[in-house]
Amino acid sequence: MSFSRRQLLLRTLGLAAPLATPLLCQANPLQPHLNAPRLVGQGKFSYWGFDVYVASLWSDASALRADQWHTQRLALELNYLRDFEGKAIAKRSIDEMQQQSPLPPERARAWASTLEALFPDVRKGQRLTGIYVPGSSAHFLFNDKPLGSIADAELAQRFFAIWLAPNTSAPALRQQLLADK
Repeated sequence: MSFSRRQLLLRTLGLAAPLATPLLCQANPLQPHLNAPRLVGQGKFSYWGFDVYVASLWSDASALRADQWHTQRLALELNYLRDFEGKAIAKRSIDEMQQQSPLPPERARAWASTLEALFPDVRKGQRLTGIYVPGSSAHFLFNDKPLGSIADAELAQRFFAIWLAPNTSAPALRQQLLADK
């Protein structure tokens, strides 16, 4: 029995009838989740000519407004095209947040520590998926398996703003993710 990536993502998020395997039939610990997810947009991120990842944005909103992304539950999947250390992913995330809006040094250190503890090393072909819960938290999957959560609403929003805020360092990718909205 084979399934599309979308079907597997939906099943991993607990959004469709479970597959007939014990592991995937277990309750998803990352509730709440998207109710009726749809792919909003997708794009490849490259840096200095190197392909880094393909990003896919999912939403359960029937009409996602780019200026209101932070008010809706979203899932952002990054399918890596290169190997990266988790610590480097965390550092780059903080750097991107700082570029958008400076953080107090103590907060930057605390958030860096949180992200370093959360993100694993990734290899080409592996996926990190973040599920954004507005005003609350973010939950993460690594290759469709629960990874951990961020209970800090501000950190969760600032993390997703890396890709979705108007002042992102990757405006072309933002446009692709938000499907030109």
